[in-house]
Amino acid sequence: MKIHVIEGVRIKRIACTVPQQQYALAEYAPNLFDEKSAKRMARGTGFAQLRIAPEQVTTADLCAQSAEHVLAGVDKEQVGAMVFVSQTPDYVLPATSHVLQNRLGLSNDTLCLDINEGCAGWVSGLYAAANCCKNMKTDVCFGGGDTISKLTHPEDRATRSIFGDAGTATLLEPGPGRLVFAFQSFGESKDAIIVRNRAARREHPQAEHDGTLYLDGGAIMEFALDKVPVAINEMLQACGQTVENVSLFACHQANQLILRSLADELGVAREKVPFTAGKIGNESSASIPLVLSAVQEQTELTQVCCCGFGVGLAIGIAMADFSAVEFLGVDTL
Repeated sequence: MKIHVIEGVRIKRIACTVPQQQYALAEYAPNLFDEKSAKRMARGTGFAQLRIAPEQVTTADLCAQSAEHVLAGVDKEQVGAMVFVSQTPDYVLPATSHVLQNRLGLSNDTLCLDINEGCAGWVSGLYAAANCCKNMKTDVCFGGGDTISKLTHPEDRATRSIFGDAGTATLLEPGPGRLVFAFQSFGESKDAIIVRNRAARREHPQAEHDGTLYLDGGAIMEFALDKVPVAINEMLQACGQTVENVSLFACHQANQLILRSLADELGVAREKVPFTAGKIGNESSASIPLVLSAVQEQTELTQVCCCGFGVGLAIGIAMADFSAVEFLGVDTL
């Protein structure tokens, strides 16, 4: 496995935002679940409630609120780049990072960069933001999240029952710090999570999923338990670490069953691979900051392994010390 080390950059602040609207599964999808079947589904996935953004609230709205928090008191002239990671941008064009640059009052000299990535997106975005921070020698604001609920079909139990909405912001600055990254891509398995016939490539129509999210749960489970533990162990070995040395595995919140099984495959206590999304839903590229924010008061964060995995299919892993990061909490919009 190839690892990529970035030094001279530190993560200063992290903030998260979720929609105010919170629904029990039977309330959100009454055509698919009654109270009994909703409880049965939640026992497996862990998602008892979902945070769902209303039609007029976008991922950029959620990230902007988080960004306002991390930028409070910061000289915005010193922010050299605005990175935005999402699969649910405001527009096909322009890039949403340009919208956020103006909305947040950042300088016209700001580099704006959109990255179309999902479950592994926070790690990819952190890598891009850290490189900008190091090379430009400026602060960098990085927004990541999704409103995936807008892509789920009302009649699809597989997706309607697990996805929630969230946005986050991370502020990076030059300073003492070390971030280590590794990435893997398995594009041959792209069909496992896909939205067809909604962009430039037009394929055969699929009446059930055309233009909405399709997810092959079995393929994702196999991927998560076959490829992800191997990737994490290879990353740790390359860094001269062991699973025992890691204080926390902050992983993408695919579902409760996958995370418990992943902990078992790694041979660590399940508490080291926490599931924190039971009242939000699968938050896509916002997952990892929400995990960190949920556990930071009671968990040592000196040696954290962040792992995003899913759509692509892709894996992104980052090793970092989060013990000095300012966590600004989880706000609602």
